[in-house]
Amino acid sequence: MKKCCYRFTLLSVVFLLNIQNLLSQPVVGLDNWFNRETHAKTGQAFHYLWTDTEWSGYSRWGEIFTSRGSAIETIEKPYASVLKNLDVYIIVDPDTTTESNSPNYIGPDDIRAIAGWVKKGGVLAVLANDAPNCEFTNLNKLMAKFGMRFNHVTLNPVTGREWEMGAITNLPEHPLFAGVSKIYMKEISDIAISGPARAVLSRDGKVLMAEAKYGNGYVFAVGDPWIYNEYIDHDLLPESFQNRQAAVNLTDLLLRNARNRFPSQLVSKEKTVTAMILANKYFMDKWPDVGKTIITERERPSNIWTRGTYYEGLMALYGLKPDPSYLDYAVRWGEYHKWGLRNGITTRNGDDQCCGQTYIDLYLMDPSKEERIRDIKACIDNMMATGKIDDWSWIDLLHMAMPVFARLGTIYSDDKYFDRMHEMYMFTKTRHGTNGLYNPDEHLWWRDRDFVPPYKEPNGKNCYWSRGNGWVFASFVRTLDFLPENSPHRNEFLTTFREMAEALVACQRFDGFWNVSLHDPDHFGGKELTGTALFTYGMAWGINNGLLNKKKYMPVVIKAWNGLVNDCVHPNGFLGYVQGTGKEPKDSQPVGYDNVPNFEDFGLGCFLLAGSEVYKIK
Repeated sequence: MKKCCYRFTLLSVVFLLNIQNLLSQPVVGLDNWFNRETHAKTGQAFHYLWTDTEWSGYSRWGEIFTSRGSAIETIEKPYASVLKNLDVYIIVDPDTTTESNSPNYIGPDDIRAIAGWVKKGGVLAVLANDAPNCEFTNLNKLMAKFGMRFNHVTLNPVTGREWEMGAITNLPEHPLFAGVSKIYMKEISDIAISGPARAVLSRDGKVLMAEAKYGNGYVFAVGDPWIYNEYIDHDLLPESFQNRQAAVNLTDLLLRNARNRFPSQLVSKEKTVTAMILANKYFMDKWPDVGKTIITERERPSNIWTRGTYYEGLMALYGLKPDPSYLDYAVRWGEYHKWGLRNGITTRNGDDQCCGQTYIDLYLMDPSKEERIRDIKACIDNMMATGKIDDWSWIDLLHMAMPVFARLGTIYSDDKYFDRMHEMYMFTKTRHGTNGLYNPDEHLWWRDRDFVPPYKEPNGKNCYWSRGNGWVFASFVRTLDFLPENSPHRNEFLTTFREMAEALVACQRFDGFWNVSLHDPDHFGGKELTGTALFTYGMAWGINNGLLNKKKYMPVVIKAWNGLVNDCVHPNGFLGYVQGTGKEPKDSQPVGYDNVPNFEDFGLGCFLLAGSEVYKIK
């Protein structure tokens, strides 16, 4: 039978891909251009193809993709017009001259097309081989774009069926190895990494698997075809090897990074609240003593802003699931601190006042407990007894303190709290720094005066820190919730809230997250929970209250919340991708799935706030 029977024509591929994209079905393309081997006896295409059911093929991996609802296609020349319809593109073992009489080398046009597609959000998986079974020279010209280079070596040789020679254990904590303790790999090349690339799996100082973010896209690389039919199951491999589970995890990893090209459904309400409960249980189990001091580089009391933000989230979770243990945990915290503030009632620092939001919310649940509101009210009244309005000199404080003023104004029906809150807010917005910390052209906030122009990110753009803008965005939610509908200040907050929402949509990553640097994705780029959660919280609240267009913002929320739940929550409830304390992108790095931040409490608070509003969406 002629070769064309084993390959789709380019026109057929494009047609099928377009139809499947209309159905929002992930499309996974496997290269049959750079790897174009034909069987010596039959002349038919084989080796690392979906259609190859022998040990040399990828038919079993293809079955895993289709079991996940994906369409699998065989791709010839990777023109941009073909790539744009793919979610995942897989290149395996490009041919050498010993494998093909006329190899199709990866050329400059291919590199431009592939790299451009990845940058726009495509997911590329490259499975190379060892020397001399892979064409490295031209492949590495492509991989250089992503900070990777396959080395022309053969590592991990195996003699016959001495399986343990190919065993790799002590696997790192990474989604690829969830539930996996032992894999088999033989005769592989290692990978030199730089720039955006990072190691996924290393052995004896050699990187065997790597990954990288490139623009809005994702690249995974391994120096071996690895999970072809011969070594994916236990036809040959002893039962102790878990290549099948690793293959499933790799499939999910690739699809998870690509899934948000076609946002469809939020994770279920059950999954949302389960994730919230799990994450909160992890923290409450770790901190059973509500008064225990927090020790990092120094010791701090447990009523600081980080813990105050956590309790905001806990109260939001309690609103969805009124578990008495949650309420008890919050009340015991307030009672331990005698409902007081760090640095007492004379403090003007909004960070000290953050705890007052939860104190007041607990007071509203039982107004007979006047001690719950006594100190926070006295503190704010002391501030208002002076004419000073420049206290909020960094934008985090809008979240920490502004909602306290709004709550007091509502409880005591006293507009002076709203008026002073607005004065202080406007000073921050229009006067701190050069001409205020809000850029009315780009509709985002500089963190403080250190970051107003001429300060620039490495790419030459203004520095807008994700979490800082998240604090402001959340402050509008928590202020507007209490600000009367007829307040003369309401329009200012609502207008800026909507302006920010519009600007944030343009900054969202393809995977639903926001980078720590909103306008420079290459400056410590990557998934980050806290800013993402605060933006999700604000947008979901805006949808629920009819203040943001659901048709426009719902896809943004779907991508963000699905990413937070699926990518950040560990099986034990620990939350990954939380940037620790700081004030700019470079602080508390690295940020990663398994990196523990210096404070775990406020990230959880942000996550619970987001989940509480997402859960309410109808």
